[in-house]
Amino acid sequence: MTANASSNGASTNARYRPSAQFKPFEWVQGDRLDSSRQSQAAFLNDARDIVQGAQTLVQLLGWDEDRRDAAASDADPAPLFDTCQRESLQRLLSATLGLLHARIEVQCEALAE
Repeated sequence: MTANASSNGASTNARYRPSAQFKPFEWVQGDRLDSSRQSQAAFLNDARDIVQGAQTLVQLLGWDEDRRDAAASDADPAPLFDTCQRESLQRLLSATLGLLHARIEVQCEALAE
């Protein structure tokens, strides 16, 4: 997130802030599908959970960074996460989305065969 911001020309203080409100997904009911499509429905449900969790974590990290900035300037409450925890959560986001990307690629390759 902010760790790579300077490499693309952006300010190191720039943060990713989603411009649209995130609408939670509804699960695909696999029991209503034939057996060949149940695994695809399970994958989509997992992917939706990962995307929703990542979005929630991005929002939490943004809120916590705002709280950190405010605490530095006055007597507002301290942030929940220290720098190490924040960086760990950002790495978790990257790893999780990387794993999801790999699973998507496997699914796409299977469809192309």
